[in-house]
Amino acid sequence: MSAALKVGFIGAGQMGRPMVDRLVAAGWKPEVYARRAEARAELAADGIAASDSATGLAASADLLIICMFSDAQVREVLFDDGVLAAMQPRSILVNHVTGSPTLALELQSAAPQGVRILDVPVSGSADSIRAGQLTLLAAGDPADIERARAPLSSYGSPIIEVGGLGDAQRVKLINNLLFTANLRMALAAAALGESMGIDPADLARVIAECSGDSFAIRRFTLAPPAVLEQSAKPYLAKDVAVIRQVAREMGLDLGELGEVAAWADGS
Repeated sequence: MSAALKVGFIGAGQMGRPMVDRLVAAGWKPEVYARRAEARAELAADGIAASDSATGLAASADLLIICMFSDAQVREVLFDDGVLAAMQPRSILVNHVTGSPTLALELQSAAPQGVRILDVPVSGSADSIRAGQLTLLAAGDPADIERARAPLSSYGSPIIEVGGLGDAQRVKLINNLLFTANLRMALAAAALGESMGIDPADLARVIAECSGDSFAIRRFTLAPPAVLEQSAKPYLAKDVAVIRQVAREMGLDLGELGEVAAWADGS
């Protein structure tokens, strides 16, 4: 571990807070930006340094990790709140948000001279983070990825390098479009099974050992289909809308994948 690498973190929510906890457990000493006084108190109670200034945190961090829901939130924090402009030369920004591939290029273009951007969308859940098994898709300069690898490895494995800025987002959006389509088919299979008197969890348990297996249907062993649909739909709707926009900008047709995934965003 490089003792000189100072880690800052913005977005310690459902996914971000377990990341912070894993960083701490691995021996890093992240400083976390928390807007709410209650959140700062909670972090302090757990022995984690909390900051009430996002720009102050950005100005002092060698590695700044952000974990938010959408591009709009990223833009608000990095552009509107001045966080990106406050970063210092040789510091690295790691963006864990799944969103538009063009945003990563915008960030690098707008960054102060010497600030490096890494496009690192993630695949997995809070439980994946707690187990240190969150999949990270990393795009950017290989030297920057290598410099950030040790802290990211505290919660991410594997870390898969996928080209230049924006490429990780393109791959992740295709993955999420495919998962959205798979989940729709899995929901249809569960409904058919229930009409035949078969419990969705039992159906999933059996299909997991057969040729119809998918990550989507295996989730039915953990929660009822309706619960999974309700919890996943807001995230899938956001990502399907993003990839539709990307496809329009590139003059591409999402084809059958886009048609099957349309249930998520109502398009």
